[in-house]
Amino acid sequence: MPVSSDLVAVQFPSPTQGWAVGHDGIVLHSDDNGETWKRQLDGRQVGQIMLEHYQRQAVPDDALLAEAQRMIDEGADKPFLDVWFSDDKTGYVVGAFNLIFRTEDGGQTWAPLMERTDNPGALNFYGMRAIGDDLFIVGEQGLVLKLDPATQRFVNVPTPYSGSYFGITGKPGVVLVYGLRGNVYRSVDHGSNWDKVELGLSSSITASTVTADGRIILVSQAGHVLVSADDGAHFTQQPQTRPGPAAAVQTIASGSVVVAGAQGLRQLPFE
Repeated sequence: MPVSSDLVAVQFPSPTQGWAVGHDGIVLHSDDNGETWKRQLDGRQVGQIMLEHYQRQAVPDDALLAEAQRMIDEGADKPFLDVWFSDDKTGYVVGAFNLIFRTEDGGQTWAPLMERTDNPGALNFYGMRAIGDDLFIVGEQGLVLKLDPATQRFVNVPTPYSGSYFGITGKPGVVLVYGLRGNVYRSVDHGSNWDKVELGLSSSITASTVTADGRIILVSQAGHVLVSADDGAHFTQQPQTRPGPAAAVQTIASGSVVVAGAQGLRQLPFE
């Protein structure tokens, strides 16, 4: 890697093209299956890109200009916390304090979208994913936003929970948001209404994946692996001999999952 900053999220929209993001405003790109990586963006550039972008607006927004200047003055310490690309050209990175940038040329250029979010408190964005035709962002204090295709604005989607959400998962027809203290909420109407999914856990849910046959898998900070075969309405905890803290999970072709965390990588079968 060409950086020493912590990296916290990665996505490959195709087998060869991938992006990784992390602290200090880092965005890295690989075009060879992750074998090598090049830096596309860092925190020293973020503020300057914002300043130049908002200076070009027909009616400059003084608040956004001031925020851009503050980022320049404070330096390169603003993290990106998630990345999502629809293909090898169009994608987003999101992070702390309402940071959101979009590219339409595979990361050669980036444009800020801070004025297009219903996030007046500049809350942190922790996760971004497309579920079916809907594109969601989740963050702290119960924040859930969904892209309105007509206005290209991320509008607020109320949920019953006011704690932090760390991620989104699901498939066409069902979306789940998850986060602190085992809280998971499920919607089957594109986010208009939400029901709590009772897991019986107090550990934070940290990551998710969906299997090829449509089962939804969640993992927790304490290492629980939970599997749903009914579109996220109920989850069953998978037995483990030595659970460890989980930060990421991915299914593999052999009918098992790889769980990543502070103790390294573990491969686990699921029922």
